[in-house]
Amino acid sequence: MLAALLLKFVVCFSLARAQGPLDGYMKGAKHLDVAISYSGMQAEQFSGANGSVFNLPYRGNLLSFFAEYGVTDRLDVVVSVPYVYTNQNSGLQDGGLYLKYRPLRVALGDAGYFNGILGIGSSFPLSDYAPVTVGALGQKSVVIPVRALFQFESKFGIFMNLTSGYNWRLDEISERDLSVVLQQRPDYQVVKPKSYATFLAKIGLPAAHYYLDAWIERQVTQGGADFVPDVPDLPQAYGVSYWQFGGTAYYSDNGKTGFYASFGKISSGRNVSRIFRLTGGVVLKLNFQKNNSGHKN
Repeated sequence: MLAALLLKFVVCFSLARAQGPLDGYMKGAKHLDVAISYSGMQAEQFSGANGSVFNLPYRGNLLSFFAEYGVTDRLDVVVSVPYVYTNQNSGLQDGGLYLKYRPLRVALGDAGYFNGILGIGSSFPLSDYAPVTVGALGQKSVVIPVRALFQFESKFGIFMNLTSGYNWRLDEISERDLSVVLQQRPDYQVVKPKSYATFLAKIGLPAAHYYLDAWIERQVTQGGADFVPDVPDLPQAYGVSYWQFGGTAYYSDNGKTGFYASFGKISSGRNVSRIFRLTGGVVLKLNFQKNNSGHKN
């Protein structure tokens, strides 16, 4: 039972931020976007290895802070900070710091534009939580993600995005966490956390006062440990794979403040809860460029 509780918390929060922090648009020099959002998450079933399914209900919430600043027209800095809470525990989870660079933008005449964007960064724990306690806040993973984003933007507004990436896991199993498992399972063999690949396809429509998109995402992990019911384990070492789909709707009346709603659903996978996530948030857009009179806009 303890392993099941650990797994629900660890895996749910590692998947809460659908699509990741890197998209196909640049903010522009000295432009800042700040977003605060609240998510409710729930799942009734858990997908194990080899097609197995377990009834492991889950409920949780996530409060997120996100900011993206345009250093130049081609370079953005991205920061994300999540705060998670349930009936068992609450606190800061795994945050991130990222760079996004656009080396390629090609005009395609009346067809539109083609953009090539590269992203890199780091995701790391923001608090010293224990990933093997009931109510754990996450996998306590340290990840270096690399992304290649390709986006076509038509003159009619519709865009299509294909993103691929690889995520290096740098975290190690701590002696403290291992000792907890060894007390109940002396024959436990440590499995190193595995790196994983991600793929995303998205289509959307940005307009003067609104934005819409729909997307599908695939994560693939080769190797890693697998969940076994009622067996003490280290969820940090689980190999997590899944299919996920979702969408976003955003509206702004003045172009400076906007509101959005989004959802995501994990439909299948390995070592993953079949989460449904519903998110609402507010976005503030700031421009720090100076106008001709010397004042900031």
